[in-house]
Amino acid sequence: MFRFIEYLERFWALLSFYLPSHLSIENNKDKNILIVPGFKAGRFYYARLKSNLDNLGFKVGILSTLRNPTSLEEAVQYLAKQILTAPNEVTLIAHNTGGLLVLILPDEARRKVKRLITLGTPFHGSDRFTNTRYSYWGFESDWVKTNYKNALFFPLFQPLSAIEDFSFPPQESTEFGQGRDLWFDIPGNYNLVRRNENIRTLREFLGTPKDNINLTQNPKANPEFAVPKKIEVDFSKYEPAVYKKNKEKITKQKSSTNKEKAKLSSKANSTGKSSTKPVQKGKSIPKPKAKPKKKSKR
Repeated sequence: MFRFIEYLERFWALLSFYLPSHLSIENNKDKNILIVPGFKAGRFYYARLKSNLDNLGFKVGILSTLRNPTSLEEAVQYLAKQILTAPNEVTLIAHNTGGLLVLILPDEARRKVKRLITLGTPFHGSDRFTNTRYSYWGFESDWVKTNYKNALFFPLFQPLSAIEDFSFPPQESTEFGQGRDLWFDIPGNYNLVRRNENIRTLREFLGTPKDNINLTQNPKANPEFAVPKKIEVDFSKYEPAVYKKNKEKITKQKSSTNKEKAKLSSKANSTGKSSTKPVQKGKSIPKPKAKPKKKSKR
């Protein structure tokens, strides 16, 4: 059922992408949250998410994306110009491939961002883009391996996705970046921004504008953010293939330990039964003889 709704949502996102309203650009000077649309998703597709966040007291803007950019740099510069109109310490909510575009923002636009929240961003790439004009976003492509660690340069990075997304295995949720403490129960990348249950979860996660956001890093411009070599993170364990292998090893280890415990318990039961002999009725158990006391020499 959820998969069918996901297909409908994807069609609706594509339809809104070709509406004239998608190319309209707003002034974001009073906004504190900016939504970055995903792959071929129109601005109007995020109207429900925007209205829910507006009801919390946020001032939300939805960015526009180019339909047919000549290059990836052109698409990123188009987003950067819109982000530069926003005040400092803005929050970005990037959906799907919008999170990949944000990874290569120019420093001037990136320093405007205080908090980056990604919804279902394929940080390991996707087979959907293999052998297409967007092949740089293919699964485990060189572009993805080079740039997806740039998300750690933002003062607060919180990647969120559905529980079935293997880009970030649930058991590794607290080890990537600055923490990942939220998973959406309803599967589907496009369902993340339209289903009422997922929107309610996101609202609870964001809180209200009055709530303080605890940062582990300084949100101001820092030259260390521009040096990727200083950040050492083992991203290999987040790959789906490695995750599956580790999962199989864990299950094998658990099964072997359970078998060993069962053997030990069976041995203990068998030895315990053989050591205890039944006492016959009518026969008294002889008492042990007392040892003679040694005479003390005077």
